[in-house]
Amino acid sequence: MIARTKTLLCIIICVGVLIGCSRGGTSESHFQQGQKLARQSRTAEAMREYRLAIEANDDGPSVTKAISELGHLSMARHDLSEALEYFSQAWQRATDDGDLPQMVLAQRDLGRCQRASGQPDEALRCFARADSLLTAGRADSLRGYVYPEYVSTLMEADRTDDALTLMRHIPVSQSSGPLCLVTGRLFRELGQFDSAAYYLHRCLEFGHVNSSASAAMYLAEMADELGDWNHAYTYAMECATLVDSAKCLMQAENANLISSLNSQIDVERENSRLYRIMALVIVVAIIAIAALVIGVRERMNRLRRQQEAERQAQISRARTRQEHLVEDFHNTPLYRRMIVAEAMNDELWTEVGEFLDEHADHFTNRLAAYYPKIKPQELQACQLLKLEFTNQQVAQLLCRTQQAITNLRKRLFQKMFEREGSADEMDVFLRFFPPE
Repeated sequence: MIARTKTLLCIIICVGVLIGCSRGGTSESHFQQGQKLARQSRTAEAMREYRLAIEANDDGPSVTKAISELGHLSMARHDLSEALEYFSQAWQRATDDGDLPQMVLAQRDLGRCQRASGQPDEALRCFARADSLLTAGRADSLRGYVYPEYVSTLMEADRTDDALTLMRHIPVSQSSGPLCLVTGRLFRELGQFDSAAYYLHRCLEFGHVNSSASAAMYLAEMADELGDWNHAYTYAMECATLVDSAKCLMQAENANLISSLNSQIDVERENSRLYRIMALVIVVAIIAIAALVIGVRERMNRLRRQQEAERQAQISRARTRQEHLVEDFHNTPLYRRMIVAEAMNDELWTEVGEFLDEHADHFTNRLAAYYPKIKPQELQACQLLKLEFTNQQVAQLLCRTQQAITNLRKRLFQKMFEREGSADEMDVFLRFFPPE
């Protein structure tokens, strides 16, 4: 029965280990896997890996990055409220960790989300906070990540002077495709076509499809305004080609997204089935253990009742045996001689010992063996008590006072059992001694 209990406990431990392993891993490993899946446009699986990275909750920037990536993917799915919540969490965690780059990017993402939600003023406040962090931390290398949308938002708010002031803070070497596109648009609106054409051509060199398509469109519009029909036609065709490429990429991403969602659904179904099996195993194990515990408890209670019944039976037999002993003794001439005797002599003691040995299973020798340090007078008192002489009679036969005999009984009990006891407890012990 104990072996079965151990087996069931091992099963439960193994199930717990399996559940723990199924959720194991570090934040960094899950984050890297999420990035890999995101590059393959397997959005649903990527989001699952990012969530596992957050659950691992290791030290380091991986958790903050995973939260930010979840916000980006939520924005890609046009779930702006969820994206805003993720970006707020990323900002809070980056602030707690004192991670300046992540704080800047979190504010940038919050501004991007507010802008997409139709709240340009709030977006500008977020971009301004990001710019303040850049200035305070002297993190000029991050300006290219913040300024494209910051400048675009300023341009939409007709704040071209502020936008131009920001653009002057960025070295040309740190420009990116989106930033060159925004700069080209800015100079175009300011009527500085040469500078606009320079930045728009640079945008084409970065090879970013969406930015390049927009740059080609702006170049075609500028050529049209200048009456350069050949370049306008060339840029328009390039824009159309880039738009077609963007459409193809979008279709491929949509196809991958659908495939990823289907795969995720299959994985979730398999996980759900596995968790149901694990739950069933745990429930069965718990039921089996409960049944086992109940069975063990019932068996212990039954054994306890049997032991109690046996003990009561032994007491009953010992009581009956004692009653027969006393009755037989009262019917002997020895008892009558002791009653009339004023004191015991050696002959009487010898006869008492022989009677007890014959009718009480060698009482004298067994008591001496049970307690070897017993004194002769103590042994004689025990013989008389075994035959149920009263305390007064024992005192008379031993020529002692009744209080002395009472003290002797208490002292004997304490010596034999190494604890205090009453004289009556000593009498009970002697009446049931020797045991079966």
